[in-house]
Amino acid sequence: MLRSLLVALVALTAGCRAHSSATQAEAAQAPVGTPDAAESPVELVADKELQRVQKRAQYIVESEKGTTSATDLLQARPDVDRSRVNGVFTVPRGNAWYSVFGRFNPQDVFVPAYAYRAPIEFSGEMEDFPVESLPEGMDALARAASAACERVYQVHGRKQLKPVVLEEDDGITVYVLQGFDDSNLYLLGGDFRFRFSKDGRQKLQELPLHQGLIPVSVAPDADGERPQFSAHAHVLFPGPLETELALVMLHPALGGLFVGVEDQDRVYALSPDGTIREVRLSREEVLRELRPDGTFAPPEELNVAPEPGADVVL
Repeated sequence: MLRSLLVALVALTAGCRAHSSATQAEAAQAPVGTPDAAESPVELVADKELQRVQKRAQYIVESEKGTTSATDLLQARPDVDRSRVNGVFTVPRGNAWYSVFGRFNPQDVFVPAYAYRAPIEFSGEMEDFPVESLPEGMDALARAASAACERVYQVHGRKQLKPVVLEEDDGITVYVLQGFDDSNLYLLGGDFRFRFSKDGRQKLQELPLHQGLIPVSVAPDADGERPQFSAHAHVLFPGPLETELALVMLHPALGGLFVGVEDQDRVYALSPDGTIREVRLSREEVLRELRPDGTFAPPEELNVAPEPGADVVL
């Protein structure tokens, strides 16, 4: 099973590399914030970087689950005043997640219209929450999310966007992902990572995580079978990204996602449970495996032949 997946992967990666080469001219005109690392030699991704990617992906997943739950509740309300809503963001504070819907008034002040809260362990279990009881500081988060979404709309022209806001000690990080509603077609790419000042008024960094929108079809074939995995090659980064792993975790129908590095003999296999595996193609072996709990599998557990009849999941 592992061998057949890797053989198929070689063909997929070759096609993705051809696509990447065709878009290198576009990279030269990429928006502000294209990383300098894109021009440096590719090097092995450190253990800590893979752990950072996984941890951020898990945060994105929890935030998105919260937003989805709150949006479903809002849409089910018979008294919704949509003129009071122009965006939503979901963040953890203390022992709870908060999803906030609202818009900026003519005085450029964020006015929350609807809010929901969920236990910190279960972001997808939102319940109605009074806006007057929201924690302080929501204006800065709303401002950063709004500015980030507006910028991504300028770049890609799609209004179906999903901001993920992360408060940090020295500022606010905002990921913007592309939204979609076709169960057979997923969008990879079109995503950005922004850094803002703590008040949300100053953009400190704008980083495109992919050069464009990459449609990924999971439509069944003539036999009713869906693809087990997809693959693409990076031009801008030497390894997997948190938005890629989060996409796979949020949408298990995608199966696995293989991230290849241009002209390198290895790929990163991303699984719906959050596992990241580094695979060497020429030897058909797993070099590293970062498990969902954030620890690496011992070397002696890698590349162990499965029991007869056992399923192998990459």
